[in-house]
Amino acid sequence: MVLDESQFSQPTGLVRGKREPRHSGVLLEGLVSFYATVTGYIGYQTLACLEAAVGQLQTGGWLDDRQRWQSDGRVIEYGRIETIDTDQLVLVIPPRLYRNLARITTQLFVGATDGVVVISSTDGCFDGWIERPLPAAAAPTPSAGAITSIEAIDLEAFARESGLGVKRFEQTSPDEYAAWQDRVCLAFHDTFDPPLPPDLADQPRD
Repeated sequence: MVLDESQFSQPTGLVRGKREPRHSGVLLEGLVSFYATVTGYIGYQTLACLEAAVGQLQTGGWLDDRQRWQSDGRVIEYGRIETIDTDQLVLVIPPRLYRNLARITTQLFVGATDGVVVISSTDGCFDGWIERPLPAAAAPTPSAGAITSIEAIDLEAFARESGLGVKRFEQTSPDEYAAWQDRVCLAFHDTFDPPLPPDLADQPRD
């Protein structure tokens, strides 16, 4: 999955910085929008499970009535990759900055047998998350416990370990700080974004 820095830039008016991490596993629903770059894929055990996930995405406005991905109402072009494959039972999330999608990714793993979703955000935090299904996600009966594992990654620590340096918000101009955060997020996704399943990656869209 190829990304560029434009897919990490937050809409005007959002606060960049560092505070308590928020992600799909622990984020409480609220009135404030949460922007995050989200990408990955999820494989399902049945068509019904895939259709349920698609229904959630349409209800939330991330898919339109033609099942095209969109971000803040704008349709996302994703080359010739089929993002909803009803033969292989795979849902692909194109890499993009989405509003509130990171709040519900765990729900998308109901009925999942495979998959990886990678998330990063600078919206009031500076963190990344890697979410994968647990066996409970595909259990015949709904689980009251966790259905995914979520690995939280401090992007400041990632930047330091990756040789990208660390900039302090209070010691850097807003534009320079934002550009540094975008470079770190790009490196994070270059490192952790999953490859698409082989058959899917070569399959053209209709």
